[in-house]
Amino acid sequence: MQDMRSVDFDLTQVAEMGNGILAKIKAVREADPIYWSETNQVWMVTGHKELSEGYAGTLPLANFRAPGPALALLTPQERIERAPRFNETAKRWLFNMDPPEHPRLRKLMSKAFGRPVVEQVRSHARRFIREALDGLRDGEAVEFVAAVTRKIPARTILLLLGQDDAIYPRLHRWSLVLNTTGNVNLTHAQVDEIEQVFSELDELFLPEIEKRQKHPGDDFLSALITAEIDGERLSTQHLLATCNLVLIAGHDTTANTMALGTVALAQHAGARDYFRQKPENIVDAVMEISRYVAMSTVKSRRVTEDFVWNGHQLRAGQYVLMFMAGGNHDPNVFPVPEEIDFSRPQDRNMSFAPGAHHCIGHLLAKMQLSEFFPALVQRFDIELLDDRLDFSGALGFRGLETLNVRMKARA
Repeated sequence: MQDMRSVDFDLTQVAEMGNGILAKIKAVREADPIYWSETNQVWMVTGHKELSEGYAGTLPLANFRAPGPALALLTPQERIERAPRFNETAKRWLFNMDPPEHPRLRKLMSKAFGRPVVEQVRSHARRFIREALDGLRDGEAVEFVAAVTRKIPARTILLLLGQDDAIYPRLHRWSLVLNTTGNVNLTHAQVDEIEQVFSELDELFLPEIEKRQKHPGDDFLSALITAEIDGERLSTQHLLATCNLVLIAGHDTTANTMALGTVALAQHAGARDYFRQKPENIVDAVMEISRYVAMSTVKSRRVTEDFVWNGHQLRAGQYVLMFMAGGNHDPNVFPVPEEIDFSRPQDRNMSFAPGAHHCIGHLLAKMQLSEFFPALVQRFDIELLDDRLDFSGALGFRGLETLNVRMKARA
C-alpha cells in the first residue's frame, strides 16, 4: 500500500519544481483526489470530479479567504499592522467574493467585460502582436518573455485602463509581487512588498477613476464606472480593487499562457501545423493549449463549517486548494492528458475555472491568444535555448520569468 505521506510536497518551492509540479499533482491525485497535506496544512483537491463538486457552490467552501494561507506566518496583530491593504483590497476582488455580493457585483462588472469591449480592442491587440513580432529577426536569439509575451497583453490591458505604455516598465514588478498573494506562508518581507504595490496602484488609478466619475467617456474604465443595476454602481473602493486585479491578472495570466504555449508549440511540430491550417478551430485549439500547459494552477477556498466530503472530515477554518491543473490533467476526463490533442471536447476544460467563478475576462484572454499563436507560427519556428525553464514563484498562475529562444523565419 502506498505511503500517503510520500506524495506530499512543499508548495513554497514552485519556482524550483517548474513543470515538475504537474507530476507531483498527478501523484497526489492518484493517492487521493482529496488529500490532506501535512507539509502545507491544507487540503489539496486534484481530481476533476471532486473539483467540479467543489466549484458547484453547494459545499460549505467560501471564496473569501483573506488573509488565508498566504499570511499564515503572521500573528493576528501583524496582519492588521503589516497587511491592511492586502486584507481590504483582496476581499473586494471578485474571485474572493461569496453570495449575495458576488453575483450582484459580477452582474455589474460583466457590462464592461462583454464582447463589444473585446472587439473594440481586437485591432489594437493585432497591432501590438505585429509590432512585437516585427522586432524579431531570423536566426536571432531573444529573451522571448520580455520581448514579446509580456509586452502584448500588457499594452492591451493598459489601453483598456486608460494608461499609456509609460507604465509598462513598472508592470512586471507589480505582477511578480501581487501574484504571490495566492501563495502559502508569505514572509514578512513579501507582505511588506505587497502592501507597497497596493499603495502604488491606488495612486495610479484613483485620479483616473475620479476623472471619469465626473466625465465618463467611451472606454472600459468608464464602462465600469457607469455600469448600473437598479440604481446601484460600483463604489470607488470596488473600482480600485477591480482595476488592480484587471491590470495584474488580466495581463499576467495571458502573458504566462503565451509563453508556456510558445514552449509547447516549439516542442510539437504537429501543433504548429494545426494552428496554421485550422483557423476555424482556433478557440478550441487555444483551450487545449491552455489545458496542456496548466498555467491556471490553483484557487483556494476556506471551509466554513465541519462537513464530510467523499469520506474525508473537513473542519471549519481549514483551507482547500482547488488544483485546476489537476483537473485538466485527469485521465478520467482527458485521456493521455500529457499529450496535445486538438480533437478533444473542451466543455470540461477548467483553465478559466468552472461554475459561478468562471473568469470574467475570458473573452479578452481568448481573443488575444487566438490572435497571437497563429501570427507567431505563421511567421516563425522557434528553437528553445534553455535546458531548464525559468519559472516564477507564483503558485496560482504559473509563468516563466525568462524564455531564451532562437527565431527561425519561415519562407
